[in-house]
Amino acid sequence: MEYITQDSMVTAYFELSWESSHAAHVERLLAHNISFTRDILPLGLKSRMRGLGPNDSVEMALDPSEIPEFKPGKVLDMPLARFLAPFVHGRKIKPRLGRFYPHNLIENVPGTRPDSDAPFRVVETGKAGFKADLNHPLAGRDIRIKATVLDVRTSTGAVGTLRRWPDILFKGPGMQARLPHTPTDFLGAEPFAREDESDDALFYDTERPVLHLDKQAAAAITRIYADLLDDSGDVLDLMAGHVSHVPEGFAPRSMTGLGMNAKELAANPALTASVVHDLNQDPILPFADASFDAIICTVSVEYLIRPFEVFQEAARVLRPGGVLALTFSNRWFEPKVIRVWTELHEFERLGLVSQYLAWAEGFGDVRTISDRGWPRLPDPDDRYYPELEHSDPVYAVWARRSE
Repeated sequence: MEYITQDSMVTAYFELSWESSHAAHVERLLAHNISFTRDILPLGLKSRMRGLGPNDSVEMALDPSEIPEFKPGKVLDMPLARFLAPFVHGRKIKPRLGRFYPHNLIENVPGTRPDSDAPFRVVETGKAGFKADLNHPLAGRDIRIKATVLDVRTSTGAVGTLRRWPDILFKGPGMQARLPHTPTDFLGAEPFAREDESDDALFYDTERPVLHLDKQAAAAITRIYADLLDDSGDVLDLMAGHVSHVPEGFAPRSMTGLGMNAKELAANPALTASVVHDLNQDPILPFADASFDAIICTVSVEYLIRPFEVFQEAARVLRPGGVLALTFSNRWFEPKVIRVWTELHEFERLGLVSQYLAWAEGFGDVRTISDRGWPRLPDPDDRYYPELEHSDPVYAVWARRSE
């Protein structure tokens, strides 16, 4: 077994933990080919990792100097004329409170570049203009980092992948947090419109017994569910299909699938019961109050056109302390995805789903997880392999039913 020295090349799994005003957040990233000779890691982390071997880990608070500083001078008043509003779905986008937009949508502003996709945030809006916060989304946060070593080998002198580690670990996280005490204005004109507004029953009448993610991403979802579910309760798989992504051997007291295709539900080996039900037609769940200890919803929340009612119903049928866990990625069936989903940054979608739960009421202890950077596994059924090097990113939001 090799241990980390200054001449090592390392694969490590990083976890960043931080909190916002409404939730706790964990950002997970697998990083290959970290050069202990040439890469720069957070202050103190490299020295603490030396001597570690596979499966060893170290955890520490990031030094404040390693976290982007919040600078009040980077919050700027902007006339609306400086917002280069793009057209999306035939509509001109306008700056909305709490939303993030790339720097290239504002012009003639010191500290921005016309080709930059770095995010700025709208923190105030008015009839004539808005305030743009150009600070990093994680600026001023208290962040802990945990590094788990997966592999150690002797370096060949090659350049590592974390020479600019903040550009990798900090790219995206922070954008799921809402402004303190202020919900984000996610819902513009027709947010729940879809390309195909025909009856969903017609679309889902066709069986699609395929994984909607690559195998590595599906395994990441299973790990999340393994941490949240136990065998002692009753579980509802909301918007279920032919597979539920629960751990192998998972055997709860009952597991009910609610979905749109009877054949897919019948083929799902995890289910003990199933119900065919269209939540976009009728958001009322056909179950008694406090029927379940856990509800999971896998890569499907982006198709709900009545999410507030559905999650209010989820709160009703959950027992006190029960968990609602929603997982998703960056792929979907284009004809049926809701419009707002396609207009958001991937990390903003975590914020939208978190806000669904806040609007629904009855939920507390909200948490979000991102999991990125895993290699894509060889799979003859994966049309994106080997063109895509990395697995699909996985995002999760979960919360507990209030006591």
